[in-house]
Amino acid sequence: MPATVLVLALACTLACGSGRGATEPAASEVDEVEGAKRAAEAGDPAAADADASPSGPESLETFMARFARTAAPAPAAPSAEQAGSCPASKERDRDVGILVSPLHPAKGQEVRVIAATLAGEELLALRVEHEGQLVALDTVHRGGVPAATIARFTPSTTGKFEIVVGRAGKGLRCHSFSVRNGRFRDEGLADLTLAWPSERLWDSQEEALYSAWVRELFAGAPDQDLAWRSLSEVTSDRARNLLHDHLGRAEDDPSTGMQLEPDCADTPYFLRAYFAYKRGLPFGFRKCSRGKGRPPTCFDLRTNESPPDLKPTWIDPVAPVLPLRNALVEHFFRKTIGWGVHTGNGRTAFGDSNSDLYPVALDRRGLRPGIVYADPYGHILVLVELVEPRGDKPGILFAIDGQPDASITRKRFWEGNFLWNQADPTLGGSGFKAFRPLTRVGEGEAATWMQVSDETIAKLGDYGDVSLEQRELAALDFYDRMERLITPGVRSPFAAQEELVDALAEAVRVRVTSIRNGLEWQAKNPKAIAEMPWGHEVFETSGAWEDYSTPARDLRLLIAIDVVLGFADKVRRNPDAFGLADDPALLEQTLVHLAEQQRALLADPARAIEYRRSDGTTWKLGLDEIVARAPAFEVAYNPNDCPEVRWGAPEGTDEHATCTRRAPEDQQAKMRAYRVWFAERRRPARGDEGPPVPELSGQPRVADGDE
Repeated sequence: MPATVLVLALACTLACGSGRGATEPAASEVDEVEGAKRAAEAGDPAAADADASPSGPESLETFMARFARTAAPAPAAPSAEQAGSCPASKERDRDVGILVSPLHPAKGQEVRVIAATLAGEELLALRVEHEGQLVALDTVHRGGVPAATIARFTPSTTGKFEIVVGRAGKGLRCHSFSVRNGRFRDEGLADLTLAWPSERLWDSQEEALYSAWVRELFAGAPDQDLAWRSLSEVTSDRARNLLHDHLGRAEDDPSTGMQLEPDCADTPYFLRAYFAYKRGLPFGFRKCSRGKGRPPTCFDLRTNESPPDLKPTWIDPVAPVLPLRNALVEHFFRKTIGWGVHTGNGRTAFGDSNSDLYPVALDRRGLRPGIVYADPYGHILVLVELVEPRGDKPGILFAIDGQPDASITRKRFWEGNFLWNQADPTLGGSGFKAFRPLTRVGEGEAATWMQVSDETIAKLGDYGDVSLEQRELAALDFYDRMERLITPGVRSPFAAQEELVDALAEAVRVRVTSIRNGLEWQAKNPKAIAEMPWGHEVFETSGAWEDYSTPARDLRLLIAIDVVLGFADKVRRNPDAFGLADDPALLEQTLVHLAEQQRALLADPARAIEYRRSDGTTWKLGLDEIVARAPAFEVAYNPNDCPEVRWGAPEGTDEHATCTRRAPEDQQAKMRAYRVWFAERRRPARGDEGPPVPELSGQPRVADGDE
């Protein structure tokens, strides 16, 4: 069914339905619910029929109870004794990494310890001793990939401390470190010949530690909306950042430390480079083409040990002002990386080893924190956590992305956020990818860094996870595969639908912020007009249009609406995933109740939003109203329009009456011509000049060129 028809059908249903909320169970239904729950917990939704009331149709709550699942108890946290004894050097597990921060711990200063591994998902036991005595720790255990244990303590004395990490009483690895008397401070001047020196190499230990660090950096409750003004806001938070002030340079001080403000393409590179800088690891990237009509290709490698970009004042021949190390590294982030990478870096073709990233296998290791997702149309996300299923609640794969205004937002995996298109090879190789490790070749002054090829990665014991399987997956196969990885086993269709609606609501809430930012820009620049580009560059350009327009976000929102409205079709197409393959009658009942649940979820006031209108007043919109307005969002992305238009307010209504600003007529003509892209839920390929605009046939098409 076309999306527009679905929207109109839903609007009619909402207008004619029997109420805006889910029905509360009457007292007589309590026994039915409990009986259905018992049957469902036994793993057989169909068996719950025996407990359903024969006197009439089941309520939604009673029917949903058939699919309820009891959450498995969380594994018990391992004790300090289960870490075992420190193994002999030759018996130490080379997959377990241990990190102590800060680099030079001091008495009275909080010490953070991370132990992590990609080998096995069982919890790691960890123990810290000082002169044979157990040290009291504040400990967090994380299972999954990576398995990690994070411990914090504040030493009250100096001396040598020992960390032991193990499982089930067997010591896997140990590490010793010393605590000094006074806090370490590094206020030395920068070495202008390199950004930072490389003191160690990437291996499975460092990859596990990097992944564990990323997960903690963006951790939060599954039902929590997480957003930050910039990456600096996250790294300056010592509760989140396990590497806060690791080097003793006040590098993460919110006032005087490094200011990190990446956009979407920069974000994975900033995270990788930040960890590499703190750990003394090599970091590199290539400048790449954008790939118009073909996959992007990349050129020479630049690393942290390449001659860095320098400010003129640092090398003034008369009176140079030498920078501190923080200033040089911040400039490396902001200028060298920020101006050197773009979304084309993530979309190089499968099998192209002259690239920064390599495609990974679709398994739990391949979905670990720190993995990059490059979509086919130029958006980049970074995975931050895979939340396990909780009873009948599906699992959640969380990612973060950067925006042109430098904000960072946590988002969940679903079709509205992670676009997929492997059918068009000219778009390049999109999907989940990992950073290539760097290795040094040659000796002495002739030694250089190089990125490891796919062929070599496949043979490395520390890696071995390169895979081309994503290249062959059609969209339906990809999304079905991902759902099975995120939520293994039989899923509750009702819990799955609620998760989709929550994801849609999340996307709408994020859009509220984007529209508000545009309104604030209008207020500060009342006479300014954001220039609208031609063709595909509507989706990727620079300046005010990039910062405040929302074509890519609105296209994703429209896709998200389609996904929610089409969920029943998905259940019908894939009944086995929901335990409905063997009972056609139960499947049909389920579809009826899913429609009822969907109406209630969309109408729930808790999912409504408020936006600020042109006159400063607020207007409330229910999620059901937003879904019904989907056609209006096909032409609602222009920052020169008033917020009422951008939220689809119908002309002639009280909501629309406060609108005081419209986009110029030539831009409205372009939007009418380009509407077909949004109506067909199709992002144009790079280089697509777009449909003709009859009203502007005499105007030259001025392109911004390759970004």
